[in-house]
Amino acid sequence: MRWLLLRLRRPAPPPDPFEVLRVQMRLAVLADEVRALERSADVYARVHHLRATEAAYDAMLVEACRLAGVPTQGPPGRVSTVAQDRHERFREEVELAARGWSW
Repeated sequence: MRWLLLRLRRPAPPPDPFEVLRVQMRLAVLADEVRALERSADVYARVHHLRATEAAYDAMLVEACRLAGVPTQGPPGRVSTVAQDRHERFREEVELAARGWSW
């Protein structure tokens, strides 16, 4: 019985470094795309593209938080106001950066 308790208390194994690298690379690509859309005034359906890209970025951010052990608030789809999204996004980015993540 004691071995079972010790086994249950063992920390989870660290995430696969290649998975972490894949998520970091995807975050970098999406962040660049968001910045490009914010700068460009002549993109057709700019707001639509920006929202879709931000949603993809947020989904990758939630995945990064899961890998790094950062708690997230709300569901992965995040149905909330824009101000709440930006605040939560910033908090997650800071938490990931504090754990050594960069993108």
